[in-house]
Amino acid sequence: MEKETKLKRIKVLSYVFLALVFGVGVFFYSNIEIKKNNNAEIVSVIEPSRALTEKQDYSLEDELKVKIENRENGTMCFSTCSPYMIQTKKDDWIDYSSFECDKESVAEKCIDPNQLKVFGIKLNEMSLESAIHRLVIPVCIGCTIGEQFRVDKIIYSNEFKIK
Repeated sequence: MEKETKLKRIKVLSYVFLALVFGVGVFFYSNIEIKKNNNAEIVSVIEPSRALTEKQDYSLEDELKVKIENRENGTMCFSTCSPYMIQTKKDDWIDYSSFECDKESVAEKCIDPNQLKVFGIKLNEMSLESAIHRLVIPVCIGCTIGEQFRVDKIIYSNEFKIK
């Protein structure tokens, strides 16, 4: 009887030890993933239908990097003519004047559900003022590359400041 009790204790302690090792492994793995995202200097937490910039403050010499995650049920595509617009915050959000596109607006650069797209914008190529800004990104849901672009949804980035 004493041997059975010892065996049961050893068995229980073995399960506890394995669970502890598994828990520690999960903890370290999640920290490694967080560090990978921090090294990439891109915000890793995405809210549904949001685009996030890597930083909150920029100078005109910086390149703004933005990360978009498709949380829709279908493919999400961007326009050839105006994949994004920039707004500035006064009392309300005001659009910067947009450029005229001399070609047909079609769907280009698509991402599948649960996939990411990261793109950069060179701020020095635009006439931006020092202010609070955000990106406005029109997307087409369920369309294919080359198809006539239609705006099914607008995604807004977080606010960021240009100094």
